Amino acid sequence: MAHKVKNFTYNGFMGQEKKGYAPYKATFVKWTEDPGIMLMKCSDGKERLVPSFAIPRMKGIPKPPVFEKGSKVFYWGLPSSSR
Repeated sequence: MAHKVKNFTYNGFMGQEKKGYAPYKATFVKWTEDPGIMLMKCSDGKERLVPSFAIPRMKGIPKPPVFEKGSKVFYWGLPSSSR
């Protein structure tokens, strides 16, 4: 299922939602090891790392992996944006 993607920036640690929507739709590929970040195949032919907050309706996307309670894990992922 293709999803609309809100414009966003993500620096590998935190993200920000921007005004409007990206000029493409995206289909879920897989969750990454960076919590809340998905690899998605976009209708413009690119694969992008997309934070879950940038997808308005998560219908059809599997729940993200659950990290063990009390685990102390620090992730710094790859930066990404809706461009």
